[in-house]
Amino acid sequence: MQRRREKDKSLFASFRATRRTRGSRTSWGMVGLLFLIGVTASLQIGKVPGELPAIQAELGLSLFDIGLIVSIFSLVAAIGGIFVGALSDRFGSLRLAVAGLALGGVASFVGSFAGSAAPLLASRVVEGLGFILATTSTPALIANETGLSDRGRALGLWGMYMPAGTSLMMVVAAFLTGSWSWRQLWQATTFLNLAYATIVWLVFRGRVDSPDQWPTKPKPVRFKERLATALRPGPLLLAGCFLTYAGNFLALIGFMPLMLSRSGEASAAFAGLLTAVIVAANMIGNAASGFLAERKISRPRIIAISAAIMGAAAIFVFLETLPFALRYTSALIFAVVGGVIPGTCFGTVESFASPSKAGPIFGGLIQGAGIGQLLGPSLVAATVEAVGSWHGAAAFIAAGAVVNVTLALLLDRYVSKTPAPPVRPPPSG
Repeated sequence: MQRRREKDKSLFASFRATRRTRGSRTSWGMVGLLFLIGVTASLQIGKVPGELPAIQAELGLSLFDIGLIVSIFSLVAAIGGIFVGALSDRFGSLRLAVAGLALGGVASFVGSFAGSAAPLLASRVVEGLGFILATTSTPALIANETGLSDRGRALGLWGMYMPAGTSLMMVVAAFLTGSWSWRQLWQATTFLNLAYATIVWLVFRGRVDSPDQWPTKPKPVRFKERLATALRPGPLLLAGCFLTYAGNFLALIGFMPLMLSRSGEASAAFAGLLTAVIVAANMIGNAASGFLAERKISRPRIIAISAAIMGAAAIFVFLETLPFALRYTSALIFAVVGGVIPGTCFGTVESFASPSKAGPIFGGLIQGAGIGQLLGPSLVAATVEAVGSWHGAAAFIAAGAVVNVTLALLLDRYVSKTPAPPVRPPPSG
């Protein structure tokens, strides 16, 4: 018995030494592969905007139905982001990330056969579930591959996943217009999601920690305590900032192709390509967020300044009397400056929790984004129809920016000036 105890102690010490060695360095190659989880999942968002005119014509949908196709994808995230984040900590981030990619792929395949609005909307809901499983679970995997000094920057760069995947698919869809139908595009995302789910499992199953790998299992954290982590004022305000940003951003890019094609300023294909450039420009701000956070200005104030600029730019985008060049330039400014917000929000999480307890807070961010993406396009569509012009969209987004600034300034009171102390990352297998 004594010999068995000594063997277990030796094994545990060796395992901790290995964890310290890996935890002190950042494997940027592995971080890049994890980043592609978010990119692949976000293809499900990017496949929609450029295909809206074709879907509307084929299925005979109203503008409100079109808004739902854009926004209902986020229904599951809006309802259960925090809950899914807690599940990620409990059951393993890798399993949930792979399951999310696979589920999104299967749902996309089923949706490609929809003959009316109802089955298409149902498939979008399931795609949304896959998306939140994948994107809520991945930050913990990134934390597992980064050293403490690089973790904030890596999580800031993680915020690029949505514009990267969305813009990539929008560009592909624009070039395939006329040769591929929207149904074929849905089936292509099926293949990509299932294929990458397989790759992620094969690459990372030996690199993450599962509970069975620990000679002495860590003390379990009750599920209720996991949820409580994300329900404190600071994390809730942070989620609110992400909510208003995401709602405004998706409202603008979701209707940009339709607005340009209806006004005669661009064909449906060219409007999709122009919108894809706007989404891609968002990554510039994402990349800059990690470096801006190293300045003396606090992260919440960075969010507030960015939100204010977004609101002002959106007003110019939807003023149809202005020249096209000025409106499009304003849209690019909206996207670039707005891109600072996601990375800053993800980087701010370390002010509230260590990686072992951050799952629910990351889930709260995704839930906030889900609520914004669910409500934003639909409310903008209703506002535009009520006002009778795109000026309604300008007013809605400007009001959302004011709310975002207010929440960010309140958040500044809760953000710690120093990150939470590092502890062992949670089981991720």
